Amino acid sequence: MLDRDATSRWVTVDGRKLRYHEAGSGPPLVLLHGSGPGVSGWANFGATLPALAQHFRCLILDQPGFGGSDRPARYDRNYLHIAADAVLGLLDELRLPSAHLLGNSMGGAVAVRVALDHGARVDRMVLMAPGGVGVNVLGPEPSEGIQWLREFNTEPTRERLLAWLRTMVSDQAVLTDELVGERLAEATTPGAVEAVRDAYATFADPSLAEPVPLWAPVRALSHEVLLLWGRDDRVTPVEGALLPSRQLRNADLRIFSRCGHWVQIERKAAFERAVTDFLANGL
Repeated sequence: MLDRDATSRWVTVDGRKLRYHEAGSGPPLVLLHGSGPGVSGWANFGATLPALAQHFRCLILDQPGFGGSDRPARYDRNYLHIAADAVLGLLDELRLPSAHLLGNSMGGAVAVRVALDHGARVDRMVLMAPGGVGVNVLGPEPSEGIQWLREFNTEPTRERLLAWLRTMVSDQAVLTDELVGERLAEATTPGAVEAVRDAYATFADPSLAEPVPLWAPVRALSHEVLLLWGRDDRVTPVEGALLPSRQLRNADLRIFSRCGHWVQIERKAAFERAVTDFLANGL
């Protein structure tokens, strides 16, 4: 049975316990969640696991400090490097020489970081509105979604969580009372707000900044990449897709109508078909 508890596994990387969910067989596929209140691997990808596990050995990782995974002892590096090391540690512990990577938002940025630093460990990549990879040339920075995320981190209330969630989707009917309640419960567990806040602090700290922004070196990647973007995304707006779709030499871009930041939720069936076909057959 593919539920949260039955698929839960644990691995220790650099002295930290990391939780992941495993199901299916076939080529390994590591799924990397985004950031935000109440986020976890299961929250992002649990509903898509039954379909993808029919074709791949799915490994849904709770990144360091999120979900069930331990927090880093110190956030003394850019969080993308902390998370990328966790992905490599997972592959090493499972004795996997390489894997496909599928990343949503911040998870997409982590996938790119792994590919840039350890390209041989990455097969194909699916990047869903990846953070830091696009450049928002039409709207303000930070985006509306990121502004509400910061508001929630400053004062975690149900009203601010709901305001943030409304920026994540095109169809507000997706935000059922059950979904909002689950995300609020997860977002207000001890240490949850601090984990998001501390991870984001590494992006703003000049001493931890990368010498060049993440979008700059992606042109060096030769991996086959499928870019997925919601047309109504208010977190990483769709115009940000233009740069990586030109810079990545082996990338296709698909834009989904009637869809915000959560392609895997709002366009679930289309997402599953696109991912399965691309990872099985390539571009």
